[in-house]
Amino acid sequence: MPRTRRDVLASLAGVGVAGLAGCTALNSGESESDDPALDPAALREVMELGSPAFPARVPAPIAESFLERGRARARELLDSVPETMSPEEVPNEAVRNAYAEAYADAAEDLERTAVDESPFEALRGLRYARGAAAMAKGTYDAAVGDLTEADVRDQAESVRADIESFQRATRYLGDDPDRALVVYEAVENLVAGAVRSLDNADEYGRYADSAPRVGELLDAVESARASLDGARHVRDRYLASIADPVDFTGPFEATASSLAEIIADRLSEYPEEEGLEPVVEAEGFDTEELESMPAKDLLVETFVEFGSGVRTVREALRSDRFATALVGAHTAETHRRAFEDAVTAIKRGRYESVESAAAVRDAKLGALEALEAARSDRSNPHLTRRALVDIAHQIGRGDGYFRDDYYEDGDPRAARNALAQYATTEFAARETPGASAWVLGTLAAESGGVGR
Repeated sequence: MPRTRRDVLASLAGVGVAGLAGCTALNSGESESDDPALDPAALREVMELGSPAFPARVPAPIAESFLERGRARARELLDSVPETMSPEEVPNEAVRNAYAEAYADAAEDLERTAVDESPFEALRGLRYARGAAAMAKGTYDAAVGDLTEADVRDQAESVRADIESFQRATRYLGDDPDRALVVYEAVENLVAGAVRSLDNADEYGRYADSAPRVGELLDAVESARASLDGARHVRDRYLASIADPVDFTGPFEATASSLAEIIADRLSEYPEEEGLEPVVEAEGFDTEELESMPAKDLLVETFVEFGSGVRTVREALRSDRFATALVGAHTAETHRRAFEDAVTAIKRGRYESVESAAAVRDAKLGALEALEAARSDRSNPHLTRRALVDIAHQIGRGDGYFRDDYYEDGDPRAARNALAQYATTEFAARETPGASAWVLGTLAAESGGVGR
């Protein structure tokens, strides 16, 4: 018998994205089920199909020498302090324990940067390795030496000034809008991470008035430096690869503002009451009837991502992060379309129940097929692939239900929840290339076709 496309996808599916199980809302796993148990072995085979790898990437050449300098910086910080504190040096056991934890975390984070799936993931991971090493060094130097909180806060202000200077100097220069959009969204996210590191140091600290507190602050400062270094590297390497850059700053800003209004108007077409039940009911469904169906979580997941994308756009525009706003508009529109597709499918009788493990397998293979089809679409490859990185995580979430100790082997609730995650992946992936065309088509119209 000839192999079908789904058989091929099943054989090609590799080690996938690890995800934690969990519903966005209306957790269908909380009530007992009267459905018959499914074949546990067959469900394990569904999980073992894995998923295609979608490591985060950026369409700019990341230099290995840059990554090695970042690792060397982390090693330098860690090597400047001993692996343990002696009771003679530091009588306070709580401080010694905090230091031991920080040192172990730093060593682990540093090791992890060498095994990331892509250079960009390694670049992003440097902030954890450098920050954790700074946590250890700051704790030790404050406990044994003369490093003070005031010293570190002075460093933080210096880094803030560097961030502001970088933001003022950065414009959306590029060649192709598809490529430029993904590059500058990555740059904006790295800069936003630097700002968060500094802002969160005071709000979410574990320690107060102690050597570990100084370590926490130095962690935040070093993490921010690493993120800013990464943002600068991505921007500069991208610009160095372009012979005659075009300034997309005006078109990015105008398009982001325009799409923000469009998606906000589309969200306003749905009920605005608190909770998701009114939205589901407005589509003609009985929420009680949906309670034990995969359909419920499919509707919830797609609509929640729609709303989340709208909020991302609003927040990004407030801080002039126009590339982030455009990617957020893409997320919102993708999942709005996926929600409408899901409504249509459910009204046609799909996703009412899970009859067998084979149905779950088919749902997962449908998701894998949709991801591969979207990845193969070459019309706007950079934005489409950027979106698929986030969407592919849904498969990991679905697989996570079969690993969750909350469910017994063969529990139909685990299968139901997993199937909903796989279906969400399929619907969103199928709409991704169209949403990319919508965003970049609007951008092309705004810029008069420059760069296309």
